[in-house]
Amino acid sequence: MPSIKNTLGIRLPTLIRILGYTGLIPFIIPVWLMFDQIWFGLGLRNAVLFGISAPQIFIAYSAVILSFMSGTLWASWRVVKSQSLAKFAVLMSNLFALSSWCALLLMHSVPIMAVFSVTLLMLGFISLLWVEHLISELKKSYWRMRLLLTGIVTVLHLVMGTLIFMEF
Repeated sequence: MPSIKNTLGIRLPTLIRILGYTGLIPFIIPVWLMFDQIWFGLGLRNAVLFGISAPQIFIAYSAVILSFMSGTLWASWRVVKSQSLAKFAVLMSNLFALSSWCALLLMHSVPIMAVFSVTLLMLGFISLLWVEHLISELKKSYWRMRLLLTGIVTVLHLVMGTLIFMEF
């Protein structure tokens, strides 16, 4: 079978790995900004990028990525062998997208709710991985990548949630 290539001449699995790992950068930068402020003793409220607070950047990006990733569940109904699993996938895709939206709204209500937003999003990423594994047979290499990426994203969410909590 010929390899699948995109218009750039990169094999699709390679492109997915590149995008997956570079997609960690917008998670890492806000966490790094907050650690930088702690290190220099300037206070976490000074952790900003382009006038936007690091937690807001982190939560907004997290919500967008969780919504984007949950879209894969929506599309999977056509290839899932079980009708009940297909319905479950579609319902879960909507649940993840709506919980991402709720996390964005909560972030702006009361400052401490940002911790809840980060926690909600973290649980969404973990749950998405579980649902993806449940509804489809993933290639071993893709599954390893997803486990690693979700593990890193989970740790970054735990760190961000802790840093936000420390602010209070």
